[in-house]
Amino acid sequence: MNQSPELKAILNAIPADFADPAADYQSVRKTFEGFHGHPTGSDLQITFPTYGGVRCGEYELRGGLNYPIAFHCHGGAFVSTPLDAYHFYAEIIAWQTGCRVVMPDYRLAPEHPWPAAPDDCFQSYLGLLKSGIPPSAIVLFGESCGGSLALALLTKLRDKNLPMPACFISLTGWFDLSVAGRSVEARDPFLTAQWVRNRGLDYTGGALPLDDPAVSPAYADLSGLPPLYLQIGQYDTVREGALTLGAAALQDGVDVLMESWPGMVHGWHGLVNAGVPEAAAAWKAIRHYVESACDV
Repeated sequence: MNQSPELKAILNAIPADFADPAADYQSVRKTFEGFHGHPTGSDLQITFPTYGGVRCGEYELRGGLNYPIAFHCHGGAFVSTPLDAYHFYAEIIAWQTGCRVVMPDYRLAPEHPWPAAPDDCFQSYLGLLKSGIPPSAIVLFGESCGGSLALALLTKLRDKNLPMPACFISLTGWFDLSVAGRSVEARDPFLTAQWVRNRGLDYTGGALPLDDPAVSPAYADLSGLPPLYLQIGQYDTVREGALTLGAAALQDGVDVLMESWPGMVHGWHGLVNAGVPEAAAAWKAIRHYVESACDV
C-alpha cells in the first residue's frame, strides 16, 4: 500500500533528530511543545473533575451523543505533555468516536517514576466507576506510552477482581520498552528504538528491567482481560511489542483483533486533523469497533 501524498508531506517535514537517541527528557519536553498543545474548537466543552484523587480532563461535544465513555491514557513518552497540553487529542477521540472522553492527568517521569503514572490511571478509573459510570459503558484507550499504562490498569483490575471496561483500543501503543525483535525504525520518523529505551529508563528509574511485565505488558499474563483491538502500523518502531502482545493475548484466551495497516508509522492516528486519509480510515474502523462493543 502506498502512503498518501498528505502523509508523505508530513513525514518529510519531521526533523531528522525528532527522536534523537541522545536526547534527555528535558530535550524531549522541548521538542514535544511544538507538536502538542494545539487549540480546541468551541464545540468542545472541557471540565476538570477529580476522580479517585486525580485531576482529570473531561471532554464533551456540545449537542453530541457523548456515549460511551472513552477513558484515555495519553501519550508523551512518560516524561512529557501534561494534560493541559493534550486537550487536542481528547478532542480527536470525541469527534472521531462520538464518545465522552475522560483523561487522567497522571504524574510524569523522571520526577515521578514508575509506578506513579499507572497508579494515577488506576485510581482515576476507580473514581470514574464510583461516580456512577458502569464499566460496560467505558472503552479504554491507550496511545503511544499510554498503551502500556492502559494494560497495567487492566492487569491490576483483573488481579484485584475489579470491574473491567468493555474493551481496550490501542493507538500505536508501547508494549515492550526493551524494543526487542526485528527493527523497523528506519521507516519511522517519530521514534527510534534507543530513544524509546531511554524514555523507559526515565520511567522506571532503574527499579526494574525494561522487559519486566510490570512495565512491558507484552510479557505479562493477559488471561482474563477484556477484548483488545490493536491497530498496528507496518513501520511503527514499537510494532514488534504490539505483535508480541497480540500473540500472547490469543494464547491466553483473550478476544483480540489485530489489524495490519501497511505503510503506517507511529502515531498516525493523530494526523487525522491534518487531512491524512489513512488516519481518517483508522478512526472510522475504531468507531465501528466502539459501537459494536458498547451496543451504540
